[in-house]
Amino acid sequence: MRAGLWVITVVTMRKFAAKDGSVFILRNPRINDAEKCLAYVNSLVDEGAKILLNKRQTLKDERIWLRESMKKIKKGQVIYVVAEKDGAIAGICHIAKREYKMAHIADLGIGVVKKYRRIGLAQAIFNEALRKARGKGIEIVKLCVLADNAPAKNLYKKLGFKREAVLKDEIKCKCNYTNVISMSLYLGKQRKSGAADGV
Repeated sequence: MRAGLWVITVVTMRKFAAKDGSVFILRNPRINDAEKCLAYVNSLVDEGAKILLNKRQTLKDERIWLRESMKKIKKGQVIYVVAEKDGAIAGICHIAKREYKMAHIADLGIGVVKKYRRIGLAQAIFNEALRKARGKGIEIVKLCVLADNAPAKNLYKKLGFKREAVLKDEIKCKCNYTNVISMSLYLGKQRKSGAADGV
């Protein structure tokens, strides 16, 4: 990306106490997280979670993904928040900023392992990612969710996202098609003083 890059934030760690009393560390990803990321993402694949990935990843896959993600973080293109408990990754949230004339928009991705859902963790890592992203010129955060994923839709509504469009037959799995819902969270317009709209 060349437009709308973010200044790199200082590495921080925060504690989050969930509804059930579980305590998590919310932190930035690390280059040595590959094995932890592998266990996390494969747990989602194995349970058939409503995510895009439909096959288990390898350690090589995760090392490549992590290296590319760290580069994007250093360039200020994306913010990641990792939730860790007992040395394992429990959830990950990212907010990725678009570029050029869409640099006021960012895309959200979030996932939590099954045993830590519905205790407030997803909301916590989203709030932490949004806290880090504020002041970076973002006006709209967008996401896509499977139409039949009621728990996720309810969470996003709780976080303030509004439904904007239905993408018909966007997902195909084993000859079955699923619609995808596009949702957006509007943070407010940030217009520079004296700036004119471009074409």
